[in-house]
Amino acid sequence: MVADAQEIPKEVDPKDVVSKMKFDYTRGVRDHSTRALEAVNELCASLEKQDLNIDVFLKQTAELISKHFGISSVAIGVRDPVDRMYKYRVVVGLDDSVAEGYKALTYSRQQLFDNKTYPSHDISSRTKLFLSEDHPYADGEEFTYKSPRLIGLKRRSLTDSLEADYIDVLFFGSGGDIIGFIEASGTRLRKLPDVITIKWLELISCIIGAFLRARRY
Repeated sequence: MVADAQEIPKEVDPKDVVSKMKFDYTRGVRDHSTRALEAVNELCASLEKQDLNIDVFLKQTAELISKHFGISSVAIGVRDPVDRMYKYRVVVGLDDSVAEGYKALTYSRQQLFDNKTYPSHDISSRTKLFLSEDHPYADGEEFTYKSPRLIGLKRRSLTDSLEADYIDVLFFGSGGDIIGFIEASGTRLRKLPDVITIKWLELISCIIGAFLRARRY
């Protein structure tokens, strides 16, 4: 009987429940997934600011992607609501001169999704993969890569990332039309983005789309 009594768990103070949850929330496990989730939560929280500037938000988003997912360079293109042309609004991870060259580029929808000039492979309804072997850039656009001299190297494994590999993750307007894309090129480990990273980018693209739809893009 004494042994049975000793096995009865001690009553938990509800204050301790609160303390544990607060501690776990602020100082608990700090793995990669948790840090990425916190960064995306902060991105969502910024949407509550009524005076949030579009370019500030897009730069914050591009920097988040580069930092938390190890992407070498990130560019975000958006369709101009006036002339309906796609233009790069933000570029991170490249020299300033290259970034300015990016921002001078403009594309119609037909040009942007011309599979002869920019051959791609659909990974999902949102994500397109462009592989170096397919020459996925127009003549004269080699400058948009971090190390153009490395274009043409051979791929040695299924996960290798080559110069001129990149992915586009699309975001959509209220009618389902494409209003822009996240362009992610290269990783710091020289590997193609894994599936988890792609799904994170797709989630972030949904957030960008919702933000721009609220701005009537």
